[in-house]
Amino acid sequence: MAWNEWDQRSAYLLVKADWATAETVWRKVQSWPETIGAWMVTGNWGLVVWVDAGSWQDLYDKVVDIRGMKGVTATSTHFVYKGMKNGKWWWEWPVGAWVFLRSPHLNGEMKGLTKWDWVTSVASVPGDWDYLMWAGGSSWDKVWGEVAQLNKAGWATETMVPMRSWWNKSWKKDWWTAAARGVEGRVAV
Repeated sequence: MAWNEWDQRSAYLLVKADWATAETVWRKVQSWPETIGAWMVTGNWGLVVWVDAGSWQDLYDKVVDIRGMKGVTATSTHFVYKGMKNGKWWWEWPVGAWVFLRSPHLNGEMKGLTKWDWVTSVASVPGDWDYLMWAGGSSWDKVWGEVAQLNKAGWATETMVPMRSWWNKSWKKDWWTAAARGVEGRVAV
């Protein structure tokens, strides 16, 4: 399976908020053309937003807007240092979850993760975790089994299960074709 790579061009925004505010933010970010997807999730963070960050300032302005909303208690922004995606689209899986990963080794194993068919994308995100990956499967049992394999191999994981998902499917066309046209700051294929 062919893998596409990108670097220093997208970011994940995590939001803690009460349930009603999280849903309001989830709907709001769907109007941003830069949003690749948004998910209301289980775990410490109530919302994950993936944006094509054109600049630090643009993302900062979006975070300030969200942080100013009543009901938002915290945000955490994770710029992607390097990312990889296989030929499958995230929404093509019947089920899937975001998984934070910490490698059992010092020198990252991002390319090693690409050997797993169920890893649709993996991104290096500086901070508490080494990577954020989308684990897709034909069933929840498959996803849990895949995450369990990583844990057995020594990886630390934190899984965020989407309760509500929204994918901006226009990225299927826009993201990769921009790279083919040589647009600076887009995906390198």
